[in-house]
Amino acid sequence: MEEFVVDGEDAALGIDRVEARRRNLIGKEAMPYKRPLATLGTEIVLDSGDYAGLLDKTLRAVGWSALEDELRRRRAAGECVGAGLAFFVEKTGLGPVDGVKLAVDTSGFVEVVTGAASLGQGVETVVAQICADALGVDYRRVRVVHGRTDRIAFGMGAFASRVTVMTGEATRRAAAAVKAKAVEVAAELLQQSADALDVVDGKVLRRDGAGPSMSLADIAKALEPTSKLIGARAPGLAADGWFHSDHMNYPYGVHIAVARVDRLTGEVALERYLMAYDIGRAVNPTLVEGQLAGGLAQGIGGALYEEFLYDERGEPLSTSFADYLMPTARELPAFDVLISEDAPSPLNPLGLKGAGEGGVNPVGAAIASAIDDAIGIPGAITRLPVTPQRLRTILRRGGG
Repeated sequence: MEEFVVDGEDAALGIDRVEARRRNLIGKEAMPYKRPLATLGTEIVLDSGDYAGLLDKTLRAVGWSALEDELRRRRAAGECVGAGLAFFVEKTGLGPVDGVKLAVDTSGFVEVVTGAASLGQGVETVVAQICADALGVDYRRVRVVHGRTDRIAFGMGAFASRVTVMTGEATRRAAAAVKAKAVEVAAELLQQSADALDVVDGKVLRRDGAGPSMSLADIAKALEPTSKLIGARAPGLAADGWFHSDHMNYPYGVHIAVARVDRLTGEVALERYLMAYDIGRAVNPTLVEGQLAGGLAQGIGGALYEEFLYDERGEPLSTSFADYLMPTARELPAFDVLISEDAPSPLNPLGLKGAGEGGVNPVGAAIASAIDDAIGIPGAITRLPVTPQRLRTILRRGGG
């Protein structure tokens, strides 16, 4: 990770580490910003971002100046403690296409069938929320069906933090089409202007609340194949939604870690952690926080514990959980999450960016930076995991 070398270079140049990062941030006025790189088959064009704004928010949230003063006092009293920070940009919303099937049945329930995969990230919740908001129904009356190849022939799965962006926008489009059809039918049956109607809580009614209304359930009945009211329309209150995207989008974040080092044993204890992340628009902030928490646990494992080792003959040494260490709840610090929505993506109408990997990406760099600060050797950590044995070697070489 390039963040590993930043603090060492800053110290050599006599530049404050926050200021060094700030000087190298791309300005929000430069967005979209094309990079001469490609990933996963798409060119990298940073779609939107206020990087300096998020850095300022993060520093305020953690009380950076007061934190540095506190850590200096603790070091003067003999403790080996430090704070580190790492900035990252993540790629999300991989296309090129995703689709859903959406239908309202004659009881008024809405069904969304998707080829996206659920990995525990909350697909059902997010898709139902987007559908309910776009269609004008109660969230609790939306069923999301996934993992059924007999119900939908196409699906690209869940990877590259793509589901909320791709499936979410496909759902919004399908819901908008169903809503338009419902309004059109209700306008004819209620003898009202379609422009004066809206869908609210599962009913088509006038925007001013006056006059009669018609439920989506009744409209679905009117559109049954044998209904006398269907006319020349296609049967069913239903629509397919498709979303095509040629470019990914790019959420970004800042992590700050506070670490304490035992100089005798080389053990690293994390005291505090803050994750700030701008994802354009958070459909469900609680789910985002949950994914970030899980990512932090994974990142701590990679930073301090987890490692595949082999002997000189290439035989694996990490063959059980006695050899391959993983963090438990005891090793996880108290953490805070700051979700920002300052830079919606221009690549989809909802402004969505993915959030699946923002909890893990910069953890190693943030912890390495905190250890460097604690032991007073800028740029000392260049390899993960930072095991006690490796850290004791660094301390001996540095005279610690």
